[in-house]
Amino acid sequence: MKRVFLDTNVVVYNHTLTEPNKFEKAAELLLRVDGVVSTQVLSEVSNVLSKKFHFSWMDIRRVVDEINSFLDIIIVTPAIIDSSIILSDRYHYGYYDSLILASAIESECDVLYSEDFQHNQLIEGVRIINPFL
Repeated sequence: MKRVFLDTNVVVYNHTLTEPNKFEKAAELLLRVDGVVSTQVLSEVSNVLSKKFHFSWMDIRRVVDEINSFLDIIIVTPAIIDSSIILSDRYHYGYYDSLILASAIESECDVLYSEDFQHNQLIEGVRIINPFL
């Protein structure tokens, strides 16, 4: 089983039903991968579920607990931040997207699932796949 990094959008779609097709694809994906997320993803998921989907804080806590129970969590460190700055400059992605990419690289993931990057691009050994295409 390949080790994969999951961007915030994949995790959010797995917990919301506003886009049923994306919900189904995210749920199926999460069942079949050795998934990794970062503390950034946990923070972004919490923010999106609160602001966009109006989840209660208790419901958000349950989601975060669920994520912690079945995905590996990588802590964003100063070294990952430094790498993201270099990646931002090199590949012209925004800082927060590059922070996701740097976390995927640091986690030694083969694949980064996201809809926020160029599909099928290979960066520093990580293949970017948009699972919703």
